[in-house]
Amino acid sequence: MSVSQKPLTRLTHGLTMVSAYMSALAILAATLIIVEQVWVRYLFNKPTIWQVEIAVYLLIAATFLGAPYGLKQNAHINIDILVIWLPEKVRSRLDIITAFLALLFCLFLGWRGCVMWWEAFEGGWKSSSLLSFPLIYPYALLPVGMILTSLQYMIRLTDLIRALKAQKGPLEERINI
Repeated sequence: MSVSQKPLTRLTHGLTMVSAYMSALAILAATLIIVEQVWVRYLFNKPTIWQVEIAVYLLIAATFLGAPYGLKQNAHINIDILVIWLPEKVRSRLDIITAFLALLFCLFLGWRGCVMWWEAFEGGWKSSSLLSFPLIYPYALLPVGMILTSLQYMIRLTDLIRALKAQKGPLEERINI
């Protein structure tokens, strides 16, 4: 790993851990809010206004803030029923291609999320519910999560390319396959 890359990798991993803890807390908070809603609504027969909306925002946070950690831990869903039968070098190249395509997808989502967040910021958008929650907060989750996931994909791509180069034999290195 180059000297200039190491601090960025450390920073990315650190931010990923922070986002993972935030994701876990969001799941816990959403669970407690839903339980509270059930108690208030069905046991005490009181109406609720804010619980569902906030629980949804927290679950969105858990999804987008947890994605980088899932990638770092290689815990994302893989459909490899055919891929496992391929030779290791072919699998390695396919991993690089799919990681690159996923990186492009995350960058696109991050960019569109930034556009959407900016429109909500400029327009002062609020939810149409009685809560009238400012939408800049939940809308910020998409670009933050996707940019951090993109950084994790860059690290993954670097690792995959490095591993593929290590697999090459002396003849393959000379002809640069």
